[in-house]
Amino acid sequence: MKKLKKPIFKFELEEYNGSLNLSNDSENIDYVIIEELELIDKVDFRIVFDTCKFNKVTFNNNEFQRAEFMDCSFENCDLSNNSFIKSTFIRCEFINCKLTGSHFVESFLNHVAFISCVGKYLDIADCKIKVVSFNDTDLMEASFFNNEIKEIEMNKVILEKTTFYETSLKEVDLSTCELYGLKVDLKSIQGSIISEYQAKEVCHLLGIKVQ
Repeated sequence: MKKLKKPIFKFELEEYNGSLNLSNDSENIDYVIIEELELIDKVDFRIVFDTCKFNKVTFNNNEFQRAEFMDCSFENCDLSNNSFIKSTFIRCEFINCKLTGSHFVESFLNHVAFISCVGKYLDIADCKIKVVSFNDTDLMEASFFNNEIKEIEMNKVILEKTTFYETSLKEVDLSTCELYGLKVDLKSIQGSIISEYQAKEVCHLLGIKVQ
């Protein structure tokens, strides 16, 4: 996998003193640090965040449409139960964040890192994924459906009862991941890299019995 590009912060960011409870019209927020604010229950919400750092920010139960996140860092944030529809994430990182039950649908993710996150029941469908990394992250019962993947990394990821369908894991190293109860079609799992102790679990998925 090529080196992941981190968010670019070329100079010190100012503190954001406004509210995130903005109108439903298109808004731009850029070059700021946002701390301990919340954005909740927005519908059909279009917003652009450019070069922002989020710390202990809550995004819950929102429906983002064509939202853009560029050069953004999220630390200790709660982004549960959101829908990101036809949205764009470029050079973004999520560190120690909660994304339980969120949906990424028909979105574009390029150079995005999920580090020490909780992504139970996360749904990623019909997305274009260029360079994305999951590290030390819980994706229990998450779903990946019909995604176009160029490069993806899975390192120490909990993939218990996680579903991959029409989402190629070719040349993806899963050897450090927990695969118990994994649900996957042959097209998706073909060409992936697993450890010896995982072989029985994966063979079972493919209808192969190991004596």
